[in-house]
Amino acid sequence: MKVSYIMTREERIEADKIIDEILKNIITPYMNDHEKVKAVHDYIVLNSRYDRNSVYYSDYDLLTRGTSVCNGYALLTYNMLNKLNIPIKLVSGIAGGEAHIWNMVKLGDYWFHLDVTWDDPVSARDSVYYTYYMLSEKEISKDHTIDKDINLPKATKNYYDYLKELSYEKLLVETGLNMYDEENFAKDEAQLKAILTTKITCRPLMISVRFDKSISQDSIIDAMSQLYKYDYISVINYNQSDYDIKGEGKILNLFITYNETPDDIVAEFAKKVYNTASEVKYNVYALYGNKKVDITKDVYIYLYDSNKLTVNKGTLRFKEPGNYNLLFEYQGLDKKVSITGLNAEAFNYITDKKQENYVNVKVYDQYIDFSSVNQWPVIEEGRTMVPLRAVFEVLNCKVRWEESSKSAIVEHGTTKIIIPANSTTAYVNGKPYSLDVPAKIINDRVLIPLRFVSEAIEKTVIWDDLNKTVLIY
Repeated sequence: MKVSYIMTREERIEADKIIDEILKNIITPYMNDHEKVKAVHDYIVLNSRYDRNSVYYSDYDLLTRGTSVCNGYALLTYNMLNKLNIPIKLVSGIAGGEAHIWNMVKLGDYWFHLDVTWDDPVSARDSVYYTYYMLSEKEISKDHTIDKDINLPKATKNYYDYLKELSYEKLLVETGLNMYDEENFAKDEAQLKAILTTKITCRPLMISVRFDKSISQDSIIDAMSQLYKYDYISVINYNQSDYDIKGEGKILNLFITYNETPDDIVAEFAKKVYNTASEVKYNVYALYGNKKVDITKDVYIYLYDSNKLTVNKGTLRFKEPGNYNLLFEYQGLDKKVSITGLNAEAFNYITDKKQENYVNVKVYDQYIDFSSVNQWPVIEEGRTMVPLRAVFEVLNCKVRWEESSKSAIVEHGTTKIIIPANSTTAYVNGKPYSLDVPAKIINDRVLIPLRFVSEAIEKTVIWDDLNKTVLIY
């Protein structure tokens, strides 16, 4: 396939500079590739309009003039995701009776079709559709015909199923694909009203539900109109589609505008580290100028490890130790919080008090209480040596001393580190590494080089010389 467009070398350079700046603003460090694709998709849709006069064709036009035909949409999507190292292709074919270009994107082991142009609603400038977002070949072929002379990878995976497998609840909700959950299918008007009423409580910007084809248009209007009983709603725009991949009904998308938008939301926890046996209390607030409104019972919570935590409107419980991220979302705003659960033994190793006259080690903004193991860190040849168990159990590692080989062993996920005593060679998943300082036994405690092991389990280690403290993130 050959794509032709009008662009000078200078325009290409300028377009790349603009793309780099956009990506700095819309991509955050904790995003996975799925979230990055959505961020790019949403940015293009919200900042572009289709050129009905067919004058502008390039991504440079879309970036500088805000308008282009499908060629510009597909090229901008291609160049933005390519800069993010996400595999992407251009696809040509026929859609709507006209020549058309869109994209294919690879996430994990699977390819999907993505048509950003057709997800840009002409009549709703502030809305983002996901009708043509990450589709299989079977799904895109309902109204797109791929040119026969191009060689493309197969796209057989259903994206809803894929997000379910990955437990990406946040993306399921944000793209509206959670409408394929059984509880989001309305068989009659009463169920439709109940679903919409439940979903509006956390004030989403978009609600997508499926409904039985037998529900009349008047009933649909009535179900939406009843939401206006909530005085915080300003305007509800909507569209309907027959594009139900399960073939069970139709789709209703609502786009909600609210009378007042918070300046920010904040999630308040008493601390960052907890004993997994304890019940954790928290509160979430929406900030409106100087006004602080408790939204704990209404805010939507995304759990990245839903099988390891339980959350119920202000209360959290750990099912097992670990480091966890929670994302609170309310009216288009979100706040990420990281918390850690430690088992009872590891929890006893931490304190909020700095130990004077010693080298301190700080993890999760808490100090390690080395008095609990009666052995403090020592400096050997400029390297900090720490008691094995006290530090690495707090980092949720499994630690042990293997007497037969006289080795300290640290396990973290799929990483296994073996450090033989009095040896300058350590092993990470069987691969040898040279150490500046060997592991030692002092006062019946195994001391190991902190930086090597911490970095081997992908932790950042910083030496705070002013406070004589090692910081681990």
